[in-house]
Amino acid sequence: MPKSNTLVALLATGVLLTGSGAAVGGTVTAASAHADMGGVPGREAIRPTSPDPAVSRNKHTGRNRQRQHKSQSQKLLRVVNLNESVSDTQNRSSRQSSQDAHGLQRVDSRKGESAATANGCTDPDVRVMTQNMYVGSDFQAISNAKTPAEFVAAVTLTYQNILASNPDERAAAVAREIARDKPDLVGLQEADILRTGSPPATNVKSDQLNALLAALNRLGQHYEAVAIVPELDAEAPSTLGFDVRISERSVVLARVDAFRRVKVSNMQVQTYAIQQVLRSPVGPIASRAGWASVDATVCGRTFRFVTTHLEPTPPFTIQRAQAQELVASAANTKLPVVFAGDFNTTANGQQNPTFPTYQFLLNSGLIDAWSKEHPSEPGSTCCQAPDLRNPVSALSLRIDLVLLRGDFDVKDIHLVGEEESDRTPSGLWPSDHAGVVATLKLPGKTST
Repeated sequence: MPKSNTLVALLATGVLLTGSGAAVGGTVTAASAHADMGGVPGREAIRPTSPDPAVSRNKHTGRNRQRQHKSQSQKLLRVVNLNESVSDTQNRSSRQSSQDAHGLQRVDSRKGESAATANGCTDPDVRVMTQNMYVGSDFQAISNAKTPAEFVAAVTLTYQNILASNPDERAAAVAREIARDKPDLVGLQEADILRTGSPPATNVKSDQLNALLAALNRLGQHYEAVAIVPELDAEAPSTLGFDVRISERSVVLARVDAFRRVKVSNMQVQTYAIQQVLRSPVGPIASRAGWASVDATVCGRTFRFVTTHLEPTPPFTIQRAQAQELVASAANTKLPVVFAGDFNTTANGQQNPTFPTYQFLLNSGLIDAWSKEHPSEPGSTCCQAPDLRNPVSALSLRIDLVLLRGDFDVKDIHLVGEEESDRTPSGLWPSDHAGVVATLKLPGKTST
């Protein structure tokens, strides 16, 4: 990546924020986010995936403010150009998924398609999955920090918490879930990278996407990252003598082994125009959120598969605005559409402040696959304790959804990762979220 395309922005209050989307509306402080959050447990802290407004699109104004605020706090938080990290991630993911555990070349997907054709394509079913992998921290310490010194100490604690959550071990647990159900397409959220070092930090301590792909390969299941949504990529110093950098991503995986029946095309990735910015002692923390989609064809029937991770913190008008943009953009097609993601809107609580987002999605013509198949079952997907060591499952909210537009038949939909038997060898839940797997019969007629 040419150096000119790598931007390291030092943040202080009101200075330059990276990202193609502009923040709008008022400003939410970390304290108010904690106090006002009535929706999603564990989401009240400053989430790297949380955007909130109060910043102008005017880049010149941002640069002027940056020059005016050359304080010590400017050195505490850096946002790295996502083009660099996403490019690196895509290259690594491509290399990782192209080999199995023994270094052998994976099966060419075209051979799989030929095999399916030879056997006759009579099953127009598709299986999809959504899974928030969980970065490993609720960022509560960062949210509670009131001074630059407290902020740096909080970065250290957050880093240690993420390592203690054993991301690689948990990725292996998610891989086992995928291997059992063998979904054709998977939407991942918080498939993140943790790095350390001097700015920009490049020493990878964990990469949940690569760990997941490697674990799947060891199980004989071959998947490829076909779309990656670049989200927050933030770096800050710790008390340990090095910077800590967290790169958040949402991802679409497609099965690419010899049994692949799904052909994907028309990959799209888009960030939301409206993002949230949360204030910290060292300046505003802005996020990027968005959606990714592919058009998938099974037995001559084509649909669009979309994954997203909507804003979890108040004001929830931002979350609803993102949902509106999602429907207007990702669903701007005549194809049937499947949304599978972490919507951060409670489908099972009308009194919850996030419920209007869910209601908007239904009013937009989307069908909730879980409600269609299990109208009397809660189907809770969130949230386990931040350290993932709670002895009894604490899932109480249903915010991970499979939503449909088109005449789909829901043949099955169930949760994964919510049972005691799903815990890792060290006793951790695979994620603070359960995953959702749906088997769908596609609308339309099979091409001849």
